[in-house]
Amino acid sequence: MKPGFLGDSYDIVKQSLLRWLGSLGTWATHPMFTESVTGDQAKALSHLLGTRLLSEETLTPASDRAAYLAPARDCRDHVFLDPDTGIRLEPARGKKAPLYVFGTELVAIAGARPAALTLVFDQSLARGREREQLQGKLSALAVHGLHGVAYVSHACFVLMGKSDPLVTRAFEALVTESRLPESRFLKGEIQNNQMQRTNAAQALHARRWSGR
Repeated sequence: MKPGFLGDSYDIVKQSLLRWLGSLGTWATHPMFTESVTGDQAKALSHLLGTRLLSEETLTPASDRAAYLAPARDCRDHVFLDPDTGIRLEPARGKKAPLYVFGTELVAIAGARPAALTLVFDQSLARGREREQLQGKLSALAVHGLHGVAYVSHACFVLMGKSDPLVTRAFEALVTESRLPESRFLKGEIQNNQMQRTNAAQALHARRWSGR
């Protein structure tokens, strides 16, 4: 995230989601800062979200991404990832890479923490195609054994985890605490021995970005 946007309408939605999911356990945030922040700015974000921050480091095109995201991968609490733009299934390089968290990284982070949830801010969606593209991301993640739920709004989010009962509890908590209509949520499902194959093209796409 960029500290200059602290307190905007997206942050209100982030705060609300984390509060609604609070009954599931303790949350921690990896803000994925793309600009330098002061200690006061980091404290303000932590206070706003109601979670501790896992990192105050800046993500740049030259960063070792595996090392940068290690605090999220190693965290035993539930983790909120806050990239500037959102989820990009296929890894990329260059100046825009820090704006995203990649599909392979989410598989590693969520897969390393089978008893915890991972929530991700996702604005990497074409206007008018949010549902279609979020469903595609849920299906791609399901190929790798991740159950998921997406919230569809002006600020979209993807919630995932290895445990189906835990993700189901989180979905129920969101619906109950938020009082939002269930139509605002999409659910991903794992089928056929933990492999989601809604069609051959989706499965091929998911294998491609995983490098398999």
